[in-house]
Amino acid sequence: MAWPYHFVDLTPEQKVERRVLLDRYGVYAQLSALVPILAFQLYRLASWVYSERQRAKIAYSAIPSSPKAKDARNSRMGAFLRQWRWAMWWLGGDVAEGWGTRGRWIAGATWTVWLLFLSFHKTGDDYLHVTKRFGEVALSQFPLHYMLALKSRYSPLALIFQSSHEELNPWHRTLGRIIYGMILLHATWYLNFFFQSGILASRLTVPIIIIGLTALSMMTVLATSSLEVVRRWNYRVFFVLHVVIGSTLLPLLWFHASALRWYVTEALLVFILDLVFRKMDTITDYARISKVPQTKLLKLKVPIPSSKIGRFQAAPGQHVYLSIPSESAPSASSMALHSMLFNPFTVADVSETSITLVLRALHGPTSKTLVHLAELSKARPPINIEGPYGTSKKFPSLLTDYDRVLLVAGGVGATFVIPIYNSLREQMEAESVSPDRLKLVWSMRSSTEASWVMDLDERSPISKDEHAQIFATKNTTYDRQTDDVQPADGSVELDDLRSPRQQTLPINGGYGRPDLAAIVDAVFMQGSEEKVAVLVCGPVEMARELRGHVGRWVEQGRNVWWHNEAFGW
Repeated sequence: MAWPYHFVDLTPEQKVERRVLLDRYGVYAQLSALVPILAFQLYRLASWVYSERQRAKIAYSAIPSSPKAKDARNSRMGAFLRQWRWAMWWLGGDVAEGWGTRGRWIAGATWTVWLLFLSFHKTGDDYLHVTKRFGEVALSQFPLHYMLALKSRYSPLALIFQSSHEELNPWHRTLGRIIYGMILLHATWYLNFFFQSGILASRLTVPIIIIGLTALSMMTVLATSSLEVVRRWNYRVFFVLHVVIGSTLLPLLWFHASALRWYVTEALLVFILDLVFRKMDTITDYARISKVPQTKLLKLKVPIPSSKIGRFQAAPGQHVYLSIPSESAPSASSMALHSMLFNPFTVADVSETSITLVLRALHGPTSKTLVHLAELSKARPPINIEGPYGTSKKFPSLLTDYDRVLLVAGGVGATFVIPIYNSLREQMEAESVSPDRLKLVWSMRSSTEASWVMDLDERSPISKDEHAQIFATKNTTYDRQTDDVQPADGSVELDDLRSPRQQTLPINGGYGRPDLAAIVDAVFMQGSEEKVAVLVCGPVEMARELRGHVGRWVEQGRNVWWHNEAFGW
């Protein structure tokens, strides 16, 4: 089929008409983002109406063995709900390891097709029209792209979707790849036009073209550094490039496309407001930093103002962004680097006046600085704390809405799971709920990594709870010899133990890797109609394996609420 576009000479009136169409379709592309937002709100409204109607029938039909409950499960609506739950679970699974979820790929492909339609529709055979349209439609997505990256508690999309930055960030990356692909085509087709017209050399000296190619080069660097292989190789490189390029790209686009400055202004406003709100939500106070003996863990206790401590106490499992202020930077040369680094850490404990963070010291600049500060025994260095953030305060009522709760933690992932466990245990004791409904599984390298929990033991007697299983994947001696070796994928070490020794915390689950399949089956086999909530925080491989085992029960029609607390990727 012949190429349908040609170089067309237009009259001034036709150029004005083309500009009107370009602007119109740019607005269409931007406003069309409201459609999925409204669709989600309608879905949530329908779900609420259905749940309220079902709640009115709960007295008798809530008994799983009752004839009415059985009729409901075997009804057409019951069959539909089982299929719907399985479809939602399937969409949440990965296309391939490290490639993102099926739902995100389908949504991304759908959005790409829609933007391509807007880029081609009513362009006729005008080559420059379709070339310009690709650039305009792509740029119209910049405000949405920046909104998806917001960390502030006032993020409108996080509020609308009852979500968090960590859950929205994958969509930010998906839209970024779509935008980059369209911008790349826009630039390629323009260069082809210059070449075919014999004006390539002269146009490459024009400032507006130089600025455009510079912006494209920066976006190429940004897209390349966003690849998972680069992020795993050096997350610091990716993050710094993201901050620097993300803040300098918009001014370049402002000068490159004067007709599209409205979109640039919107994106710049979103970017600036996010910085302002995050700065307002950041406190600086003197922290007490200590090493957890015989481990690579650090414990930080940071005072929190009384005006803000209530937000931390509102829900367990929230996280903060920690950064090193200039006063605590080990050298003047590292101040600029630390000003761009914000590391997420889960709040392990909240008291009346302070919060406690527990983190694994790796090899990044923030970890190295914190280790250095921990060695200053009498010093209490200032630390920046931003937050709290997270979706835990928007979780469903786990004990009310679900019959059983399974909590799984790997390593320092327990900083997310343990506070939720403590909160649920307190709620169960207050409401005289059977402790059999809650199960905790915690896998760690050695029991010494759990010593930070001993400070909370009066409120959280995990070691005495028969429903809490603790696994150690290495013994203490072996751990001392190999602790400097970090797994390539960040996973928990799963070496078999040849000579188990007495541990400071009873390893009641055993030594070695927990049998997640058996654990999941034991929970789900308690009741064939019970609803189960599963929460996990740990290595990627652990979460992936656990999801696979839970998926077998979802496929059989079980009602499961799943949450995987993860950062960074």
